[in-house]
This record gives sequence, structure tokens and C-alpha cells, in this order.
Amino acid sequence: MTSLLSLSVEGLRVIVRIDGDDVSRADGNDGPDPWHVLVPVNRFVATCEPTTATVACCPSCGPECFSIEARIRRDGDAVRWEWGRRGARWEGERRTTLFDAAAYDAEVTRVGSEHGWETAERRAGRLILTDLALPPRVEGVRVHADRTGELVVWLEEPDEYQIFVSAPWDEERPDESAAEVRALLAGPAARWPARWHSIKTYREDPPAYAGPSWRPADGF
Repeated sequence: MTSLLSLSVEGLRVIVRIDGDDVSRADGNDGPDPWHVLVPVNRFVATCEPTTATVACCPSCGPECFSIEARIRRDGDAVRWEWGRRGARWEGERRTTLFDAAAYDAEVTRVGSEHGWETAERRAGRLILTDLALPPRVEGVRVHADRTGELVVWLEEPDEYQIFVSAPWDEERPDESAAEVRALLAGPAARWPARWHSIKTYREDPPAYAGPSWRPADGF
């Protein structure tokens, strides 16, 4: 027997309901920030290869503190979730839920195409990071407007470097600002106006693709 999935964004949290039951806010938890599951890719999309998406997390700290995670896999005409608390010690407590694949796909596509929750900053961030071509191993993490009025794009080479690229930002023109940033990032990484931070504390050298204008990031 299959269950019915419902997804919504409420108060900048993605709320997951299964057969009408709110599983994101059960036991005092909350849904994840849309950035964690909808941008730059919709992590609820089911493929033949297993993927993961956060279903619920600590309302104060987010998934880094505590989370309920779904392992998602397409299995013929069904989508299978194995879900429960993240971590190997909780494997035996995971639940399995099956969804009709057609209904599941329709709901995931619907929530992924609705952007009414976005501020201008978040809209620009989504437009910048979605399908962004980056150097090998580099991933988009987040975009935010800093106190100087610039837009800062946070990139990472996982377990190696954090990279911060700053660009002009016009809150009244988020689409145009996003297009300008994407054009900037489409150019050689060596020419980015970037700051870098090594995740490995003993290392003092910048990434191999850094240019002469790159500077160490302050505050680390």
C-alpha cells in the first residue's frame, strides 16, 4: 500500500506531510530551510540511484545538530523512503514508506517550481546557483547580501576549501544581479574577486585554481 506525500514551504521551512501527518514538526522539531533541500537542486527528486533529503531537524541549529533524513530511491512504479534519525546507531529504527511514483513526482515538481517564499536575496541565490558550472570538485553552498551591500557567493571544495566571491548587488533587480554574477563565475576562477579559507587548519596555500587577486578570508 502506498502513502501520499505533501510538501509545502511555511515560514521558510519545508514541511513534509505523509498521509496528512506533519512529520517535520513532530516531537518539537521543524522542517529544513529550503536552501538545504530545494536549492540548487531539489533533493526530494527520486532516481534509481539513492539520494538523501532532510525531513526534520533541530529548530534552532538545523541539520548539523539533529535531523531526520530520508533515503530516497525510485523502485519501478514506486518511490521508496527509508527514513529516520540520521546516524549509523539509528539504522534499526528507520521506517520504510512507499509512494506512487507518478503522484510523488508531481508533488515534488510542484513544490520545486513554487518560489513565493523567496526574498530578493534568496531569489538571486537560486538563480545564481542552479545549474552553475564551476571548477571540478567545487560546489555552490549559499548566497547572501553582506553589510557592504555586495552579494557574496559561498562556494566549497568539500573538506578542502571555502571560497567567497563578492559581486555588486541591487536588491531591486535580483534577476539582473544574478545574471551578472553568473557571468562573472563563468569566467576563469583565477579572475574571481575571491577570498579563500582552508578547511585543513595546517595548510596555508590557496587552491590551485586561485588567481593573484585571491585573498585569505578574515574571521577564521
